[in-house]
Amino acid sequence: MNHIYICLTLMLGLAVQTVPATASDLSGLLQEVRRFSAADNAVNKEREQLFGSDVRQQETLLRQSVRRLENAETEQSRLKTLFDANDQKLAETEALIQQRSGQLGEVFGVAREKAGELRSVLDDSLTSAEYPQRSGTLAFADSKRVPTTEDLENLWYQLQLEMTASGEIKRFNSLVTANDGSSEMRSVVRFGLFGAATEQGDFLNWDVSQQTLTVLPTQPEDGAELLHEYLAEGGNVTLDPTRGQLFMLLDRAPKLMERVHQGGNVGYLILALGAAGLLVALLQMSMMLLNEMRVRNQLRNPAQLSPDNALGRVLLTVKAENLTPEQRELKVDEAILQELPALERGQSFVRLLAAVAPLLGLLGTVIGMIATFQSITLFGTSDPKLMAGGISQALMTTVLGLVVAIPLLFCHSYLAARGRRLTQILQERSLGLLAEAESPAVAEVTTRAA
Repeated sequence: MNHIYICLTLMLGLAVQTVPATASDLSGLLQEVRRFSAADNAVNKEREQLFGSDVRQQETLLRQSVRRLENAETEQSRLKTLFDANDQKLAETEALIQQRSGQLGEVFGVAREKAGELRSVLDDSLTSAEYPQRSGTLAFADSKRVPTTEDLENLWYQLQLEMTASGEIKRFNSLVTANDGSSEMRSVVRFGLFGAATEQGDFLNWDVSQQTLTVLPTQPEDGAELLHEYLAEGGNVTLDPTRGQLFMLLDRAPKLMERVHQGGNVGYLILALGAAGLLVALLQMSMMLLNEMRVRNQLRNPAQLSPDNALGRVLLTVKAENLTPEQRELKVDEAILQELPALERGQSFVRLLAAVAPLLGLLGTVIGMIATFQSITLFGTSDPKLMAGGISQALMTTVLGLVVAIPLLFCHSYLAARGRRLTQILQERSLGLLAEAESPAVAEVTTRAA
């Protein structure tokens, strides 16, 4: 406000100096200054009133907070006194209970301990599917109160029921969870404490966390047929003495294709070469069998030589020309040599693949061990699963190499034996033909000498 008065005074002085002022102008200016001063005074009074109201409100809140603090301290003192009294009363009551129970206190402690152990057994037992929520009758195991006669009778009854159920084969209806997550009531057959299955042939597992029966993702082989036969006529049935643990491992066992995939690229290469070798061996075997059939037909008809078989072609080569015995022998050797490539075709390729397959398996083993040692270098030996991939590749490539090499060796041995047999037949028949051709000449020379 002082600044405003100063500014107005300066403006008034300048106006007086520059312009001759009249009485009316000075009166209007004075009224304007008074009006501004009155407005500023009103604003200041309003601000003072608001400040005063805020001060009174803060004082009221402070008084309320002080009263609440006093009440809280009073309540704290009361609760502390009550807690001390209850604690003392509880100690006196426990001492009285211990005094009155005497030696029974140890009995009650043993009962609570056995009830706790039995409750965990019941939660893990297949019989809980037939008698759900029965472990709730053993709730006194976690309580400090004195077990009642009913509690002790429930403990005895549940022990007796579990022992009796362990030797029963019983049918009942229970909620079963399928592999897709859906649940429905189904008829279940329980075989003691060892296993359970539906009447449709699905073996079940007891899920301890959900307290429900679930269908095993992988069913044992011939298990459903044996179960149907047992339910219809009696007999043998597949059971898991480990209460489902072995059946659960069936799902973790890798299939044949999973084993093949563990071999990696080297395994695929070994299988491709093995397939190529077997294909060549089968084709050559078929050709060998066809040649043998034709040669046998030729042996049954020695007078009619046919060029569709090796023996016929060799004999036709010998008989086609009028040759001396030495020339006939050379012609026979030449004809047999011409037939050998067709008889031995593919044998060298099969033998090569039989030798290469184990070497590729060894290569895959080395690659797998390198991967294993890299895993050990990066992650250590704390988790064996990190090393399982390299070890699986090392072992599977070795297996695939041997699996491919062994049949190829048998195929090569078979082809070589059949080829030698055909070659022997060609040589025997050709030599026989030469002997027949030479016999007239020998007889003529003998006659002339006589």
